[in-house]
Amino acid sequence: MFTSALSRLLLAAGLAAAAISPMAFAQRGGGAPSGPPGITLYSDTNLRGEAVELTGDQPNFNTIRFNDKARSIDVRGGVWMVCADGNYKGRCEYIDRSVRNLGEIGLSGAISSAKRVPYDKGPRSYDIALFADGNYGGAFVGFDEGVADLSQYRFNDTASSIMINRGDWLVCEHADYRGQCELLEASTGNLSSIGLNDKITSFRRYDVRREGPWRRPIPPVTGPVQDTRGGFQGEQTVFFPTPTTNGRRINDGSGAATRFCQSMGFYEAVYKAPGPVLSDVVCR
Repeated sequence: MFTSALSRLLLAAGLAAAAISPMAFAQRGGGAPSGPPGITLYSDTNLRGEAVELTGDQPNFNTIRFNDKARSIDVRGGVWMVCADGNYKGRCEYIDRSVRNLGEIGLSGAISSAKRVPYDKGPRSYDIALFADGNYGGAFVGFDEGVADLSQYRFNDTASSIMINRGDWLVCEHADYRGQCELLEASTGNLSSIGLNDKITSFRRYDVRREGPWRRPIPPVTGPVQDTRGGFQGEQTVFFPTPTTNGRRINDGSGAATRFCQSMGFYEAVYKAPGPVLSDVVCR
């Protein structure tokens, strides 16, 4: 589940310029180290060779005579940003666990600076991570479950790129999965390509086996809807007094009304009555 939003949200000015690569970590599985913050850089792969230990920020590896030497890293605690250029510039990667071969993230023999960053975990430890800048740069928030309104994390209309580590995700323009929505099955470094740069307010997992192939909802038109599937047709909306799925009432969870309307081929829900189950839902 979620950790504290503040601990996962970094708005440090120096981080916004970093370009984060979408390549995978050399190791996966297991939790990140939880000891005191520190990393050891090794001149050979598999944590061997000449070693240099860091417990704090190091903006220039020339000063420790280890510039462009590291080929593996042991992370003992904390989340670290390692960069190809001095002063935390150039290509950078967040790491929160040991990397036995830096070639797998494109930084073998190419690290010139490193700093600890105040996150709980690196972005690849989450199922989905949203970044403030394109190409996985800048501040990020990471989640393992969907969020119906990013305003609570102060990340509404902020994301410019998204890293998908596990699962398929529906990302939407408005709260409760309304407005323009797109299905993401892989990471995208430029949300402008799908028309959602700085526009995402909600997102959720999408289970194709349970929900069927994704069909982009069609925006409402002024013409009447012919097939109401049990609803009462208005001029631009359809009213469902007691919506059901497979003959059973639907729990009134976050975004449930819009999900029901979209499953019926409509664009979104514009009204639902309060209560434990969906009732008096108006779709358009």
